[in-house]
This record gives sequence, C-alpha cells and structure tokens, in this order.
Amino acid sequence: MAIRRIFISDRTGEILHYGKSERFTKKMTEVWRHVYKQDIFTAAEERILNRLAEYLQLNMNAIVSPSGDYMNIEQMSKQIGMDKSKMHKTMKTLMKKNAIGMWKSGDITAYYMNPFLFQCGDVPEYLFHQFDDEYHKKKKLEHAERFKAGKKVTSILKATG
Repeated sequence: MAIRRIFISDRTGEILHYGKSERFTKKMTEVWRHVYKQDIFTAAEERILNRLAEYLQLNMNAIVSPSGDYMNIEQMSKQIGMDKSKMHKTMKTLMKKNAIGMWKSGDITAYYMNPFLFQCGDVPEYLFHQFDDEYHKKKKLEHAERFKAGKKVTSILKATG
C-alpha cells in the first residue's frame, strides 16, 4: 500500500511537493533463523505473527487496523480470519513469550509486535526497552530465559522447563 507523503517548507508552511513512500515490514531474518532451529513458536503462533506483521503501524510497531486505529483481539481475529477464542488463547501465549506486548493508557489498549521479530519503518529505541522491561518482569514469575539468536540477545522468552 502506498502512503502519500507531503513535503512542507519549514519557513513558509507551503506545500513543496507530494512524494510517495512505501509501507513495508522487515522480518528480522537472523532472529527468525534461530527461532526456527529452536522451535520457539508453534506453527499457529508463527502464522499469527506473520499475519499480524501486515498490520504494524509505521515507525511504532503497534498493531493497527487498515484505518490506523489500535486493534483489539476480536478485530485482529476478524482481520486474519481466525476464531476469536483461538486467537485470544494464542495471543495470551505470545504475550507470555514476549513476542507481543500489551500496554494500556487510560481507555486505550494497544498491542505491539516485538521489534526483534518484525519492524515497520524506524522503530524507536524505547520500544526495545519496553519489551526488555517486560522480559525482566516475566523472568521473575516464570521459568524462562532470554532467547538468544546466535550472539544477539533478544527480549523474547524461551521456556526452560
């Protein structure tokens, strides 16, 4: 999907020209190679992650609808054509593994994809820190360790027992 970009003069405020920028998602192949080798995700979890990657917000990695609104689990299941109860169960598992993050602010609940798996545009550094903080919280509660993709240390959790 092509997104139109408008270039505006900082000095005068007038529109200089319209440009076209492509929306794309980068799959972090180095990490995924190790994910496949170590069976971190089930086939169903991988399928959901790959499908949800199509709905990542540019430069934020939030999971949003085609109109740009944050999606809840029911909307996600509708977009990817999956049963709502199965989607809810799988999302819960993906959040335990820190592949998906959920953060609330007031009435708004937003789901984010871990940038070690997929990135849409230039993901801000603080999102990596958010997932890292979640890793530290979950590590204390569950018997899990950090998933390492070769020498790269991620914030994804891997079950140990």
